[in-house]
Amino acid sequence: MGVHGLQQYIDSNIDFLMTCCFRQSKLIIDGSCLFHWLYFESNLDQIHGGNYNDFEKTVTLFFKNLGACNIEPYVVLDGGDDIKGNKFETMKRRCQERIRRANALSRGCSGEHLPILIKNVFKQILQKIGVHFIQCLTEADWEAAALANEWGCPILSSDSDFYIFSNRGGFLPITYFKWRKGSHHKCIPAKLFRFENLCAAFNHMNRHNLSLFAIIQGNDYYNLDKRQFPNFSQFSTRLGKTSKIDGLLTWLSHFTGPTEAISSLMSQMKKDVKSDSLRHNINQAMEMYRLKPSSIAQFFINGEPQSRPLQNLPDWTLKPLAEGKLASSIIAVLTQKRVILKFQVEDFGLSSSNHTSQLIRQVMYGILLCTRRQNIIKCSTSDEENQQYDVEEYDRQKTTLISSMVPAVLPRCVETQLHLDSLWEAPQDVRLQVMLEALEVSQIADSTVPEGLQLAVYVTCFWLKHAKPKPRAEIFWALLVSLVYGYLCREPKTEEVEVLSLEFEKLYRCNSSRAMDLKLAHAYCQWHCCLKDSFTLNQLLNHPVPEPELASLYCGSLLHGAAHELKRGRDPESVLTGSSVAISLYQSLHAAVVCELDDDFITKMQTRTRECQKSVDKLSNAFEHLMDEDEEENVACRENVDDKLP
Repeated sequence: MGVHGLQQYIDSNIDFLMTCCFRQSKLIIDGSCLFHWLYFESNLDQIHGGNYNDFEKTVTLFFKNLGACNIEPYVVLDGGDDIKGNKFETMKRRCQERIRRANALSRGCSGEHLPILIKNVFKQILQKIGVHFIQCLTEADWEAAALANEWGCPILSSDSDFYIFSNRGGFLPITYFKWRKGSHHKCIPAKLFRFENLCAAFNHMNRHNLSLFAIIQGNDYYNLDKRQFPNFSQFSTRLGKTSKIDGLLTWLSHFTGPTEAISSLMSQMKKDVKSDSLRHNINQAMEMYRLKPSSIAQFFINGEPQSRPLQNLPDWTLKPLAEGKLASSIIAVLTQKRVILKFQVEDFGLSSSNHTSQLIRQVMYGILLCTRRQNIIKCSTSDEENQQYDVEEYDRQKTTLISSMVPAVLPRCVETQLHLDSLWEAPQDVRLQVMLEALEVSQIADSTVPEGLQLAVYVTCFWLKHAKPKPRAEIFWALLVSLVYGYLCREPKTEEVEVLSLEFEKLYRCNSSRAMDLKLAHAYCQWHCCLKDSFTLNQLLNHPVPEPELASLYCGSLLHGAAHELKRGRDPESVLTGSSVAISLYQSLHAAVVCELDDDFITKMQTRTRECQKSVDKLSNAFEHLMDEDEEENVACRENVDDKLP
């Protein structure tokens, strides 16, 4: 992220970073950077879909350590990515790279990959522990820099753009932020960057020349054609990869400001270059680094959302978006009718797991695009020819990023009862009906399923009906077992739960040393996608189904471990042995799901289970037979030896 090569240059010139002991201050935190860094720095699971529970512990400890040092954090999260479209090509390249990394991990190679619900989990954790945060309408970098400059405090991030923003509070690169030591020293050892120090090292250069440096060097938004530019390495006394950056800064240090530097740059170009157009583009690009008063300060002071609403965004959405109670993906749908989907470590020889939950997303698109009063008739599902609202989805085909047009769909029974401009004011039963129809389920009739697991039950029903290939029974059972364990771990600890924890710790350890099972991975990736899209739809409908704690619903390593144990022939109740509460809850979840499945589906699942059990029995019998043969050989050997003894 940020200015190309700048982080490497700063790291090789550590004198630009000032050692400090950070305490007793406000701190603006780049939220997207933080959850990336905390997840990877903690070495949490990446190949089984993620471990949200341990991630929650890490995030909670991070902010606890900040509090111990009297640091007041304010987290700023990205919203709609690149609303103006300037960064779209960069986003597609990065997306293709994420597909490549996920595919490499699926084949046993090393790499880094975030679980798809990580941002949702992160927001829930911040809400739970009471950390101030805002989800911006667009990308957060400029807003974070402007707020930090306004409050005179530093920014914590890994994005090298913050070396360019002239923030008077400075910049704390996250890789040098030793937060785990904070609770012991009552301060956090860190390194602080100030733009004044960089400018002073280059003939006390005009700070505005740094903006021009970023544009010439290239960033995520602008990458100028440099074929006409001088070879800036000639101005550097350094050798190696950073000589161009050092030379460019040296060259810029000879000009009193960016205007003179741009004029010099234009004078060196060929006559056929449209210098006026290039000059305009450079000046326009430099504007992204000019700090003005922030539009998010009032949100942290009195709860007012950003005062710069986007076209097509209803006014009522501004506050819940800022509070993180709506997914930022709805901004891209409303403003651009375009979505880049998330990817997982799955079987890349099969269709993307996103296909499984596409019907859920189509209902979300229908609510966003078809319920404006003038659009209702055009989106009627009774006549497909009248569907005039499509969303361009970017998904993978094998290992290649492709796009396709996906039609928005609005359930026919509510197409005149929902209106986007007043969506959260619609009757609760209407919003629940939309949710249930999208997931193709009926409402849970009794209270045997806790509120925190109701959405997971609905999602499981939908997944079983739409997953391809169809999940085997033990895959389904392991999912329920995992949900039971995750839920009970949130409850007050009892002796039964402690016994259960020991059993599941064994499953977790056993699975960590086991090779990845792509069939299992793909099945659970499909469930993961269904959960993500259902969670987003439920938020959009103002929670007709109680919102669950996501961190309790998915622990990939534990889930895979439970599936392998059941595949060996154990039944779910034996995995939950020692806890009557767990067994009872498992049976309630199982009954709630099975009642939504048709008899043919249940029969097929039982057939597959019997086939699986036959295979297990066959292997077990073969193993016992080999053991018998070994024992017979041992007896014969002993008898032979006895015969030879005097």
